[in-house]
Order: sequence, then C-alpha cells, then structure tokens
Amino acid sequence: MALTFLSDEWCAAAMEAINANDAVHQGFKAPETFDHPMYLGLLEKDVTTYFTFKGAKLTEWSTSPLHDAVDFGLRAKVEHYREAAEGKAEAGTLLMGGQLKLVEGDVQLAIQNAAAFNAFLRTFGEIDTDWDV
Repeated sequence: MALTFLSDEWCAAAMEAINANDAVHQGFKAPETFDHPMYLGLLEKDVTTYFTFKGAKLTEWSTSPLHDAVDFGLRAKVEHYREAAEGKAEAGTLLMGGQLKLVEGDVQLAIQNAAAFNAFLRTFGEIDTDWDV
C-alpha cells in the first residue's frame, strides 16, 4: 500500500530505508560528526517534516517539530522530490537550479555532503509512495 509522501508513516519507512542505505552513510564528509536537526518541506503546501541525524544516522523523523532550532531546512515542489527519488535529477543539480530551496542553514553543508544528499533523496524511490499530497 502506498504511503502518502511526508506523512508520519512515510517518514518512518524513509528513515528505515535511508539508515539501511550504505551510500547515504558513505556519502557524508565526516559521518561520525554529522549531527544535525533538519527539516524537509513543500513549497506549494504547508507540509513540513522534521528529522535528526546523529553520527550520519537518522534517529527520528516526524511531522511534528522536534527541536527549537534546526541546522538545515529544504523546501521543494513534490515533483522535484519525485524527480530526485526516481533518479531523473541529482539533488545537487536541483539545489543549484533553485528547484530545491535551501531556506535555512549553510549551503556548504549540502555541498560538502553532496553524495549523501543525492543518496538520501534517491532512497525516497525505494518507498511505495503516493505523491498526491
């Protein structure tokens, strides 16, 4: 059964898939110190999810805010997340082209960890997803 993109159920499935994906972990510049609260949301709707990396592994992911402050936040249209998930576009290309919007944090964090960022979004394609949010 398809899970609605960015729902709590989808976030749980994504967290499991991402933590099991060695390409994500290996893509971090310094995985042992990659400890960051972050969020991911939509541009066209008021939908935001919040997650935390500790040692380059996701420890939590929810539709409810988890922290008072975050280190990094992204927003995009559903279609652009889907393009990255389906391997039609690299996350870095979407970021530099303005389709993925860095709305909070330092772009250097994304650049330094581009391989992990690409694998992170590509992993979304492993989840049976209902993209009609």
